[in-house]
Amino acid sequence: MKLLLLHEMLEKLKTNRRLRRKLKIFLAAGLFGCFMVGALVVWGGIAAFKGVASIGANPVVKEKILNLEAEIQNAPALVKVGCWGTVKSLINIESWLEKPIAENYNSIKSACLNE
Repeated sequence: MKLLLLHEMLEKLKTNRRLRRKLKIFLAAGLFGCFMVGALVVWGGIAAFKGVASIGANPVVKEKILNLEAEIQNAPALVKVGCWGTVKSLINIESWLEKPIAENYNSIKSACLNE
């Protein structure tokens, strides 16, 4: 049944020039749209990669991160309670995937706020 319908449509396409022209225009517009979307995706990916690379290569940002890490480690309240170790262990994404969010939140809360 479906093959017969397809066969009829192909016959109409062969005999009707207007329909064939409309189909060509539709296919050309679709291919052009797909090409443009693909080009925009590639361009956006390259631009994002260059942006992240330029921010990470900035020496000022690296200094700020190192200074912040040194300051946090030297803070007596955080070192005493063990908050820094807990936060550092929860930086990995695996811990958030394995345990529920509430359990991770409660462990940070108990380590950092001493409750």
